[in-house]
Amino acid sequence: MNRSLNSPNSTNPVTPTVIFLFWVPLALMWLMMAIEQPALAAVVARLPDETVNLAAFGIAFSLALVVESPIIQLLTAGTALAGDRRRYRTLLRFMHLLAVVLTALHLLIALTPLFEFIVRTLLTVPEHLVEPSRRAFLLMAPFAAAVGYRRLWQGVLIRYGHTAVIPVTMIVRLVGSGGVLIWGLVTAAVPGASLAAIALIAGVVGSAIASWIFCRPVLSREVPEPGPDDEVLDRRSLLSFYVPLSLTSIIFLCAQPLLTFGMSRAQFPVQALAVWPVINGYLFLFNSLALSYQETVVALLARSRENYGPVRRFTWHLAAAIGVLFLITAVTPLSEMWFRTVSGLPAVLLPFTAAPVMILFLVPMLATAKSWFRGKLVHERRTGALASAVVLHSIVLFLCVWLGPILFDVPGALLAAISLIVALAAEAGFLWRRSVVTAVREAERCATAGSVSTG
Repeated sequence: MNRSLNSPNSTNPVTPTVIFLFWVPLALMWLMMAIEQPALAAVVARLPDETVNLAAFGIAFSLALVVESPIIQLLTAGTALAGDRRRYRTLLRFMHLLAVVLTALHLLIALTPLFEFIVRTLLTVPEHLVEPSRRAFLLMAPFAAAVGYRRLWQGVLIRYGHTAVIPVTMIVRLVGSGGVLIWGLVTAAVPGASLAAIALIAGVVGSAIASWIFCRPVLSREVPEPGPDDEVLDRRSLLSFYVPLSLTSIIFLCAQPLLTFGMSRAQFPVQALAVWPVINGYLFLFNSLALSYQETVVALLARSRENYGPVRRFTWHLAAAIGVLFLITAVTPLSEMWFRTVSGLPAVLLPFTAAPVMILFLVPMLATAKSWFRGKLVHERRTGALASAVVLHSIVLFLCVWLGPILFDVPGALLAAISLIVALAAEAGFLWRRSVVTAVREAERCATAGSVSTG
């Protein structure tokens, strides 16, 4: 059933049920990744010196995400481009190159004064957080390569309809990271920030290995040899597709430390830096449902033009459902239960989570809309528009975190939440505008072609 529903060549008419069944395994994959972050924070919060280690891991993780940003879109690239074995081999060679370059860059930052320049000078992080965050960042050196290979192989699995096995690869990730966390919690052998880094690496490496195991039979049995008329994925065509797409992740993740910059200059900076990774992990539980939708849009629009309307309508229903679910948790005791009991935040930090969580329900709603617009533009090979949108997001985010502490006396975590919402709204609006322009041009082209045919 999974194969027939998810096959890129399926001619079955798309229905809400088909969309839902295609999307759910991908949502589970992202949801499992989202669970990992609160688990890491919950263990760190239960170890000695929790405030410093929570803040240090948050800094290290945000920098590691920036380094890995060029490979994040390999999931989309694998889904869209791995149409035959020759194309897959081109993508794999490209991944090898990225793995070497990004691992070297990670080590260069961690082992040289470049780290101090970024963290102490650019981000103005308090002095006592610099070395704990450096140790955690160094331990995360394999992060980019492991995530990149996993995403490429998962993209191949999505393209050939094997979405059901993707959550299994994430279960392997959770087991790997969970085992390390349990060991660290029992033994207290390493500081909390370093333990979280080791657990994260154990999980992503295990998930990459599991993805390769599942992908091998697909590569040997289902990925076809190229035909004589098949388009060749050469270096130029790959870069023209991937570079703008990759820039969206690079620019977006490079902009995320701007939140650290803003929180460091606002009221209660240390408390904000400590609670934001926990808030962000909670937010990612809901964002994961939205982010997973982009590959669904790409795949289903590739089947047929007739799927445009049903997929668009499903988008708005999904956005509303996620937003309402988040809001329910925010206004009920579930929120405090999560931060106090599950995440293990000390009572002194809980007041700094209440106001940000009350307004952050807008973020997963905007992220769902973004997934629709982004997926549509990727399907149309208009990846340049995605990069422009993220540039706008970054500019708006910078203005908010720069001007916010000057104009308003607000706690750092609340400033970060407001800045994130404003930046996402600007990005989603830009993508909506570009999507409308594309649709108008397509309608004009079809009308012109029809009139020529009639004449």
